[in-house]
Amino acid sequence: MESTQSVPVPHGSEPLAATLGGAVAAVVRNPLRWLVRHWNWKTAVLSAILRASIFFSVNLTANWDSAVSAALTELAYRAPMVGVLASISQSFRKVQPAWKASIAMMVALPTLGHGIEFTVHSLRGTEKLYESVAASVAFSMFTCLVSYWLHRRDVLIVGHGARPFLVELVQLPGELFDLLLRRPLEILRTSSVVDSSTRKKP
Repeated sequence: MESTQSVPVPHGSEPLAATLGGAVAAVVRNPLRWLVRHWNWKTAVLSAILRASIFFSVNLTANWDSAVSAALTELAYRAPMVGVLASISQSFRKVQPAWKASIAMMVALPTLGHGIEFTVHSLRGTEKLYESVAASVAFSMFTCLVSYWLHRRDVLIVGHGARPFLVELVQLPGELFDLLLRRPLEILRTSSVVDSSTRKKP
């Protein structure tokens, strides 16, 4: 059974659980801290803009009014919801092993978010509902994982240790380049070297 130990943090900041079970327990025990006080407005703003663009583009194949309606619907609920989901992601950023937390974030957050998304757009009468949600789900599997790893680097977080949003926007391309390209290539090169060394052994 996983312990609920927390990693040491500077005075005045929130404790961050070091295990998956501990992180879940921390959110359940104190939802006001994690879901309200640390509502992640940075991720909410970026996600709302991107998702509204997806729904606008997909529904533009129907007509202009449908595209505008779908985009506005997405903007209206997406920011509040994503702010909560991102705050959960932020609270899990010190969890070890990282792969276990990554899978949890990649599965749990999109499942919750798209259940709400489908319900809202269904009630609103979005014309290209299934196409829009399918495109949004595919986007989520990628962005939730990227967002979580950015949070592990203390990027796009709120509260203790957060940097100004504009500073982070300037630094974001470099962080994404390092996360999505440089680091994977470095891992591949290291794996190739290890594999070559292993093959050369008698």
